[in-house]
Amino acid sequence: MRRSPDISAPLGAPFRRLLAVAGPLVVCAPALAASPAGGDDAATMGTIIALLGVVAAAYLLAHVVVDWVQRRLLIVSGFEYLFLGMLLGPVVIPSVHILGDLTALAPIIAFAAGWVGLLYGMELDLRTLITIPDRSLRLAAVEVLVTCSVVAATAIWFFQSGLFGLPAVTGPQAWMSAGVLGAAAAAASSSAVDLMDLRYPQLESRLLPLLRRTARLEDVFAIVVYGVLFCVFHMGSTRTAVPPAPSDWVLLTLGLGLFLGLLFILFLGEDASSNTRFLALVGIIVFASGAAFFLNVSALLVNLLLGVVIVNTRQGEGVFETLQSSAKPVRLILLVFAGALWVPVPLVPALVFTVGFLLVRLLSKMVAGLVAALGTSMRNDVFRGVLAQGEVAVAMAIAFKLVYAGPTVDLVYTAILGSFVFYEAVAPRLLKGLLVDAGELGEDVDKATIPRGPIEYGG
Repeated sequence: MRRSPDISAPLGAPFRRLLAVAGPLVVCAPALAASPAGGDDAATMGTIIALLGVVAAAYLLAHVVVDWVQRRLLIVSGFEYLFLGMLLGPVVIPSVHILGDLTALAPIIAFAAGWVGLLYGMELDLRTLITIPDRSLRLAAVEVLVTCSVVAATAIWFFQSGLFGLPAVTGPQAWMSAGVLGAAAAAASSSAVDLMDLRYPQLESRLLPLLRRTARLEDVFAIVVYGVLFCVFHMGSTRTAVPPAPSDWVLLTLGLGLFLGLLFILFLGEDASSNTRFLALVGIIVFASGAAFFLNVSALLVNLLLGVVIVNTRQGEGVFETLQSSAKPVRLILLVFAGALWVPVPLVPALVFTVGFLLVRLLSKMVAGLVAALGTSMRNDVFRGVLAQGEVAVAMAIAFKLVYAGPTVDLVYTAILGSFVFYEAVAPRLLKGLLVDAGELGEDVDKATIPRGPIEYGG
C-alpha cells in the first residue's frame, strides 16, 4: 500500500499545478462550446475564463488564510470550497451565473470525479500489497462491511417510512440511494493522519501508519461497492434485444477500465517526460470518465481499474508521482462543483436525516472497531482514527447526482456533503485524542513543532 498522497511538495511544480486546473477546462472547451446547453461560443468561453479566475483566487485564499487556520486549530476541511461552489451555483445567489449552466460543465465534473478514482487505483501496487499487515486489511474490511450494512439498512427504513411528510420511496430507487449512502459512509480519509504528521513531524507513532493504510483500503473497498451498485441498479435503457444483466454491467465496467489502462500504457511509452505523462493522464481520464457516464456505470470504479493497470507497470511510479503533484487543485475543482450542484431540500427532513447519518456512521464505525479488535492487540477504540471522510465520498455523491434522479437523490447528496464537512473538521482532534490516550503523544506538545509553511494534504 502506497503512502497517502502527500501534496506537501512546495509550489515547485507551478506549471503542472496550473495545468491541473486549466487542463480539463481546455480539453473540454470544444465540447462545451458545441453544447446546445452551453449557449454561444463567447458565453461559454467567458464562463471558462471566469471559472479559472475564481479557482485561482480560491487556491490563493486557501494558502494564505485557510492553511493558517488549519495549522492553529488542527482542522482539516473543505467547507470553504463547498461554500464557494454554492455561492457560484444557480441556487443560493440566482444573479450569479458563473456556474449557472452546470449541464455544459458536466465533462469537467466527470474529470474531477475520475481523477479521484485513478488516484486510489494507483494505491493497488501488487508489489507492495503483499506487505500490508493483516490488521490493516482486517480493520478496513470489517469497517466497510459493518458501516455499509448498518447505514444502508437505516436509510432504507427512513425512505420507506414516509416521515416528516416525505413521500415513501420503495423499490430500486430506495435501495440504490441507501446503498450509495452506505458506500459513502464507509469511505474514509487519511487527511487527519497527514495533518498530524505535518503538525508533529518528530512524532514516532505506530498507530499512524496503521490508520493511514486502513483509510486508503477503506476507500478502495468503498469504491468497489459503489461501482457494483451502479451495475445492480443500472439506470437507462439499452438498444439490445435482451437487457443486460447486472453481471454484464460488472464485466463491462471491468473490461472498460482494464482495456483503457492497457491502451494508456501502450500510448505513453517508456521514455515519456513528466509533462507528457500529465497531458496523457488528463486525456485518458476525460475519455474514461466520459465513457463511464455515457454508459451510466461508475466513473470511480472505471478509473480505479485504470489506475491498477498503470501502477503495476514500469511507468507506474512516474505516473503516480505526476498524479500526486496535481491532486490538490483537482480536489479543489471537485469540491467547488460539489457545492454548485447542491439543491436545497426541506429543512427539517434534511437536518434530521443528516444528523441521523452522522450518528449512525459514528456508531457503526465504533461497532466495527470493536469487532475488528477482537483477538488482536489493536485498541478497541481505533475507530477514532479513521472517522475522516474525504473526497471519495464527495465524488460518489456527485456521480450519483449526475446519473440518478428522484426524491431521495438531493436528500442523500445533502447528507453526504454535511457529513464530509463535519467529519473532516473534527477528525484531527479525535485522532489527537487517540494518540494521547495511546501514550504516543503528550498532552502538552511544544508549539515549535508546528510547521511554518502551508499545510497541504491529500486523501
